[in-house]
Amino acid sequence: MNRRTTQLITAAMLLLSCLVIAPEARADSVQRAEELLSSWQMEEARDIIVELAQQRPGAAEVLYLQARYAFYRGDYAEALVKIEAAIAKAAGRPDWVQLHEIIKSTLEVTRNYERHVSPDGRFEIFIEPGRDRVLLPYAFEALDKAYEALGEELGYRPPAPIRVEIYPQTSVLAKVSVLTEAEIRTSGTIALCQYNRLMITSPRALMRGYGWVDTLVHEYVHYVINRKAYNRVPIWMHEGLAKYLERRWRGPNEHALALSSERLLQERIKANTLIPFEAMHPSMAKLPSQEDAAVAFAEVYTVMEYLQKREGAGAFARLLDTINEGYEAPEAFGRVLGTSFAAFERDWRVYLNGRNIKEIPDDAGFEDRLVFKEEAGGSGELGQIAQPAARDHIHLGEMLQARQRYGAAVVQYEKAGRLIGDHNPILQTRLAQTLLQIGRARDAVNALLKVNELHPSYVTTWILLGKASNALGEHAKARDYLLEAARINPFNPEVHHELAQAYEKLGQQELAKREREFVQLVR
Repeated sequence: MNRRTTQLITAAMLLLSCLVIAPEARADSVQRAEELLSSWQMEEARDIIVELAQQRPGAAEVLYLQARYAFYRGDYAEALVKIEAAIAKAAGRPDWVQLHEIIKSTLEVTRNYERHVSPDGRFEIFIEPGRDRVLLPYAFEALDKAYEALGEELGYRPPAPIRVEIYPQTSVLAKVSVLTEAEIRTSGTIALCQYNRLMITSPRALMRGYGWVDTLVHEYVHYVINRKAYNRVPIWMHEGLAKYLERRWRGPNEHALALSSERLLQERIKANTLIPFEAMHPSMAKLPSQEDAAVAFAEVYTVMEYLQKREGAGAFARLLDTINEGYEAPEAFGRVLGTSFAAFERDWRVYLNGRNIKEIPDDAGFEDRLVFKEEAGGSGELGQIAQPAARDHIHLGEMLQARQRYGAAVVQYEKAGRLIGDHNPILQTRLAQTLLQIGRARDAVNALLKVNELHPSYVTTWILLGKASNALGEHAKARDYLLEAARINPFNPEVHHELAQAYEKLGQQELAKREREFVQLVR
């Protein structure tokens, strides 16, 4: 054997030795791919998974990674094939079995969904064919604005397209997630950001709808945080940023905590029954009631309010950047504030007790909660009126209103108002409806403005404000009120009927045409 041949054989042996990956290195690669998938760094994860597949074709762990990758990419059929192959080769892995069930359910649920892409191509929304198409223009408007606004606020713009799925009812959300229906209804969690996508329940699943547009943006905030900070942000911080920034798409100073949440927070501060940060883990959806969840969201909202007041513009981006430098989230929070986390907690509690908030009027105990259609029934809304005499006056007013005795109905509603005040939305909307019937549109507006700030998710208020403003010839105001209604419950035909009239008067004919089509779609 000559010298040249010996050199070639030696080189070939060295090359082969490089291709034989040590078991520890393979394990490290699998773990790294898992971490990247968990933080939705799809491009980096794909490169590692492709390399592993070349080194170990058909290995169970590689098939599992390929299944997760395909699932997170939205290719549910391919994900199901891969996860079943992985389980066949390595039985006894409960986490793999759980993933298999979620993939299978998601494929079944979304098999016939329609894909719609936002005008700028950044978002793709998948919906059940039919009435949910009414959601698209309002969703795309908010998401496209949120992409830019949150990119500026958090210093990160994720790669497009971003997948959004809208489910017709909460039972479907339960099928495609790790939540149970009981947890969804108990906590009021009707949207999630999981598996590299936004997941939200259609407002048609609820009696009065809900603030689904801001909720959708709330989930998008989670998406941006997870991708920017590589899944290293604790739940309380995640939820605080998402709650504080869910209205950022509307403008830089549009963050707001509903006055009803402010009231609840103040009650819990006085009773010393706030929710500890650690109790919010692993999810707000695991809290025992809608009230506890609302308190927790209010708490973490004020944390971010405090941070921004202290540190100003760019505080949230600096927080995430500090986490990316390798600091644990609590330490990063303290570093941004120039203090320790323990000192921050003390200072925040002092701030919490001294916050300047608007005086919160008495709403006669109205409960601002999500009402699922499956739970509707019983005494209806009037059951929330605790004072029997007021409830009787309202009931009598409804009967007179149904018989077109509007003047007499107004008298009964005003009697109820003298007993429970004029900030209960159940009473005020019935009074406004009756005032509109007798041509007193300005009085109707005045009656409604007393409650819409206190209970902004009560959709009837926005609809009647729009209707009254159209009657007064104030069509720009009507448009704005009715758009708020559509962002809560666009399945009420009256929303689109009145919006069409407003757009028509404002000379926006294409939008008027769209709203007239929506009347037929949701009827």
